Amino acid sequence: MKLCIATVSIGGSLIEKIGAIGAAGFDGLELLDEDLRKSGMSPEECASRCADLGLAIELYQPFRRAEGVSGDEFREVLARFRGELEVMRGLGAESILVVSNTDADADASRDLSASQLAALGDAAAEYGMTVMFEALAWGTHISRVADAWETVRYADHPNVVLVVDTFHLYAAGEDVSVLAGLPRDAVAFFQVADAPWLEMEVIQWSRNHRCFPGEGEFDVLAPVAAAVASGYRGPLSLEIFNPGYRERPATEIAKLGADSLRQLVADLAKRAPEGQGWAR
Repeated sequence: MKLCIATVSIGGSLIEKIGAIGAAGFDGLELLDEDLRKSGMSPEECASRCADLGLAIELYQPFRRAEGVSGDEFREVLARFRGELEVMRGLGAESILVVSNTDADADASRDLSASQLAALGDAAAEYGMTVMFEALAWGTHISRVADAWETVRYADHPNVVLVVDTFHLYAAGEDVSVLAGLPRDAVAFFQVADAPWLEMEVIQWSRNHRCFPGEGEFDVLAPVAAAVASGYRGPLSLEIFNPGYRERPATEIAKLGADSLRQLVADLAKRAPEGQGWAR
């Protein structure tokens, strides 16, 4: 099982982030689009630096306001999306994270959202790429894993798949039961974040108080174990929004993150049925 971390999780320049991620022993990373833009590197230069350290760019993210928009705006969405696919081609990345619409004017029609995701899937397929769709807990109409899965199912496109994030799962009031109810292999990418239980605006909670597994109060192990039990063997990726982490040395935070994921994998291995070997 590959261990990954999003570049947003640590501080410093993109060059420093990539170096720290490689030194910590991760297998790959999620690349934040803003990190790439601010770096001054071309996509090809970024890809080369990652490859030199044995890092795969598992996910390019995020792509916002992608669904639930008018037909006129969606033409602009497609043009913007194709521009990101060109960036990804230079990166050698095959998957892009598309997040649910969080704006007040988002259309509630699930059929509309599904058809628009399917159109993005068509565009991605032309490039040999995949749309990975995630429900943000503060999404206007798609805020839960169950909502995202229904939309992916309605889209019915081989290049449109489901992402689960433990923070959004719990923040939206769901639990492991929603994963147990999904078809086998439904989850295509799994993001891991712990957090303390706080009473505050969800977006502020998410952007400021996420932490590594074992440092918060979420039962992170349960949803990951449920996904693994249903056949998930993709990356486990840390996506940690925490200003305090970004103020500390990138190498320190990357190592702490890698250690936390390795412990999570060790704990998962203890739960696996005898003979079901999948640890690193």
